[in-house]
Amino acid sequence: MSLQFDEGTYTVTRRADCIRLLAKEFALLHFLYKNKEKAFTRSQLLDRVWLLEYPVERTVDDHIYRLRKKLRHWEEIVLDTVRGYGYRLTISSNMALMPSNPSAQDQEMRDAIHGLFRKYHLYGQGKSMLTLLDQQEALGIEIDPFYQLYIHFIQGDLKWLITTTEIPFEERLYWLLIFTHPLTEPAESLQLYEKALNSSALSADQHRELRILNIVEVYAEVGQYERAKLQLLETYEIMESDKLINFKIPVKLSELYVELWGGSGEAVEDQMAVLRSGLRDAPYLREIGRFQVMEGLWLLRQGRTREAEPRMDDGLDVLKMTLNAPLYLNSAYQILLFMAHHRIEGRLQRKYRQLYAEISKNYGVPAYGQRIVSEIRTFLSPFTPSSDLPLI
Repeated sequence: MSLQFDEGTYTVTRRADCIRLLAKEFALLHFLYKNKEKAFTRSQLLDRVWLLEYPVERTVDDHIYRLRKKLRHWEEIVLDTVRGYGYRLTISSNMALMPSNPSAQDQEMRDAIHGLFRKYHLYGQGKSMLTLLDQQEALGIEIDPFYQLYIHFIQGDLKWLITTTEIPFEERLYWLLIFTHPLTEPAESLQLYEKALNSSALSADQHRELRILNIVEVYAEVGQYERAKLQLLETYEIMESDKLINFKIPVKLSELYVELWGGSGEAVEDQMAVLRSGLRDAPYLREIGRFQVMEGLWLLRQGRTREAEPRMDDGLDVLKMTLNAPLYLNSAYQILLFMAHHRIEGRLQRKYRQLYAEISKNYGVPAYGQRIVSEIRTFLSPFTPSSDLPLI
């Protein structure tokens, strides 16, 4: 038994039977359905469903009451009251005993679905990934547990990433580290990155990706231009030896960013020409958005602010469309860093400072940003450098 949710019309479908709900009724049912059999307090439901709103706990009771009335002929769906605690959604036992969709156990189908998910990931199609995740039961599929964590990451669910008890902190560490860059000063991000790299806290793949990709741009931001260039040389060697084909454009973007901070105009133009050609062959939305932002930074560096503004706005709009919160937040932050470095003030600075503040608020940065930085620092402090890992 499964329900299908249409966010465009707030319609819930069971087989051929449809029910149209109000927006918050839809959101509440969708959340409880995705977390079936798990009880939530009223406060937890308010935090998850009524984001950035301030209703009272009675609001949850009213919505549960209305949902029960609208779903009463779907006897399999039960909205239980957990006395003294809150609510949970359960599937009645006679339906729970029915066999699961056989396609979920078909290895060929599982491989095909995971391949599709990886393609959506590669192309930066965040909405497509979320649709697959939400419709697992209707499609008779199961998504790899890695993507369950990854979805929280790209959605910018900072609260879940730092508070969940479902996944150990060490398994969330890498994803939290990626978020630290737009949460604190570049010097502090660099310190945390290096401490993680000089420890045994990361898996081999995570260590490699942090070292050859994520840290490069931070080197440029703290003024270590030559160090960034040296790291890029090593990055290209590792890409070739490990056959990291999908790293090509992201690394080229990092190289362009480094040149924007410390390179010559000729070097910037050369990198931009390479990327324009590469993006025609591989039109990945995330990379297109980042490239447009960097085109705007190049125009800023040349003093062409009127041309820079719409280009940066276009890039941020594309990143917002991909539903990739880390890149969206990080790119807004990098615009501010670049403007501060080139002493660009006035209306444009105020505009992007306000935009960054709005994006940050949407993802919970004011509430959880410093906690994330602090807990990463605390977690890494007992680690001593691993003998297997080169010191930075």
